[in-house]
Amino acid sequence: MDSLIVSSETLEIKSKEYQDVYYEAMANVYLAETYSINKFHDRAILYLNTAYDILQKDQSKSKKIFYAKANILNSYSNIYLDINQPRNAAKKILEEISSGKELKNPEEYANFQYLNYSNLANVYIQYNVDSADYYVKKSIDLRPKDLPYEKAMVSNHIVLGEVLKSRGDFKNSISNFHKALFFSHKNGIDLNKNLIYSALQEIYAKTGNKDSSDYYQQKLKQLDLNMLESKYNSLQKVIEKEKIEDKRKNSYKIILWVFSLIILLGVFGYFISKYKRKSKTFEDFNLHETYSQLINLVKNKDDSFLFSFENIFPQFSSNLLKINPDLQQSEIEFCALLKLKLTTKEIAQYTFIETRTVQNKKYRLRKKLDIPQNEDIYQFIDNI
Repeated sequence: MDSLIVSSETLEIKSKEYQDVYYEAMANVYLAETYSINKFHDRAILYLNTAYDILQKDQSKSKKIFYAKANILNSYSNIYLDINQPRNAAKKILEEISSGKELKNPEEYANFQYLNYSNLANVYIQYNVDSADYYVKKSIDLRPKDLPYEKAMVSNHIVLGEVLKSRGDFKNSISNFHKALFFSHKNGIDLNKNLIYSALQEIYAKTGNKDSSDYYQQKLKQLDLNMLESKYNSLQKVIEKEKIEDKRKNSYKIILWVFSLIILLGVFGYFISKYKRKSKTFEDFNLHETYSQLINLVKNKDDSFLFSFENIFPQFSSNLLKINPDLQQSEIEFCALLKLKLTTKEIAQYTFIETRTVQNKKYRLRKKLDIPQNEDIYQFIDNI
């Protein structure tokens, strides 16, 4: 977040130099998001107002400006969500949806509303589950067929997970949350992971799956720590920026920000010390304990096994596919079991297949991965 402030300020300077109103407005949007994250919502709205005013002066009526205005309306909505005003947030998204009448191309209109319905569903999940369910399905129906899974679909899976969780359909709820995590990880999108981890922890706790519940509890703690550290860094930049801008006329604000920083430092120090004293993160476990956790997921036929495995060994699947791009997902998962040093008998027992079937799978993998006959398959997989 601190890097975002520096980049946004650089963008604003350059956009004025080139007289580019679009990027000048976007620089203010990015600064607004930074202030919003640091809980300075009034200041964030001022930046959004500036951005919108800049775009209003443009007379070109270009698509770029149209989408920039829509983006600002969406940013207003995000701020209203941050300050727990979901109804005002919904109004901004509905205003954005209404602006879509300017788009005359049916395909372009559908793509625009696909994103808006997704955002609206994400707002409605805060206070109206039925409306959230309605709009998330409208969004999915409008999703362009050739569009890869991106953040709108990640958000849609999160909303569906929440809808199904509220209705007690835990199996399908878990499936949607795992899809959201999978596509977030695949596309490098860090979107609402705290909500996903919290929801999965709650569901697994309710259904008596202690291992998975503990796992997501640890992931949630680690994520909270990382977010706190990032916010602390960006808060320092915010304070530095405000000292320069408001040194004379806003000295009382400086005192407030410094006081906030002191509080945040205290909370940060307390959180870290408590975290180090009382919590062992999943990554801090020794290798034996890590393998034991994963094996327990296999034993319990837990859907989160492969996701958990790939979080610990993020390059494993890609390295296998480099050797043979034709490997199936089931074969990659079987390789993960070998990575855990599970014997033929254990794999058969945990996956409910015959030992002969396990042996046949090993034989086929040897051929697909071109493993020499004199090399131990476990050693080969362990080195990947």
